[in-house]
Amino acid sequence: MRSDQECTTLVKGVGCVSLALALVLFAGLTASAQRLVAVSVARTDILDTYLSQETFRGTEVSFIGQAIRQRDSSRVSRELTHHAWVSLAGTRGNAHSLLTGSYNLRFGWHYNWAYPAQRLHLRVGAVGDFLLGGAYDTRNSNNPAQLRLSFAADPSAALSWDFSLGHRPLTLTYAAAVPVVGLAFSPHYGQSYYEVFARGNYDHNVVVTSLFSGPQLHQMLTLDVHFRRTAFTVGYVGDILQMKANGLKYHQYSHGIMVGWKY
Repeated sequence: MRSDQECTTLVKGVGCVSLALALVLFAGLTASAQRLVAVSVARTDILDTYLSQETFRGTEVSFIGQAIRQRDSSRVSRELTHHAWVSLAGTRGNAHSLLTGSYNLRFGWHYNWAYPAQRLHLRVGAVGDFLLGGAYDTRNSNNPAQLRLSFAADPSAALSWDFSLGHRPLTLTYAAAVPVVGLAFSPHYGQSYYEVFARGNYDHNVVVTSLFSGPQLHQMLTLDVHFRRTAFTVGYVGDILQMKANGLKYHQYSHGIMVGWKY
């Protein structure tokens, strides 16, 4: 049996690479960058067959921070997005029995097109997608906790439309990113974390993810109400996270309303 060294290497390697790339991007995000700070409240639907065969439903609260920078002389923009959330969910018989928390870091580059006649702006590119989190089932005494760790490459795009209502300038934007290939940690059904990390009983716990192992989607639809150099933002935020690996199924579907400020 292989030791837990590969699992530990994955955690350290993915984390270090993600942090290094994010710092490269962040170093270029000066005061001229467009920044978004927002909070959202969502309904969430969670299935994790490592913890339970039942589907949990509840409420999710999240924080979103984003920075986008584009030089005047360039069509390439850099994007850095932080998304952290906690959720409390339960089943019909066990209300509020599942607690989850995750942090998602996305960073990448986009090529930008502007169509002044139609007042449209399009950006297309790709982002690195790092996720670290976990879940705890208070009703499960055998294997009550689950780790979530993954890294993926996401093609991404956003389309914005500038228009006015009366004398107030507005911007409507739809943005989406789709993870297509990556790596993730996954235990087998019934395999404890003690076996993996303490006893070193590795059993293909680092898996390749793709559209075939579970299509995923990050999306936002926002309306910006501009006030000089700032804007009040309201809209929809949705995440479809899912994976099939090592005989286990996982999904978390979240759909919510967000409010925030761009400056």
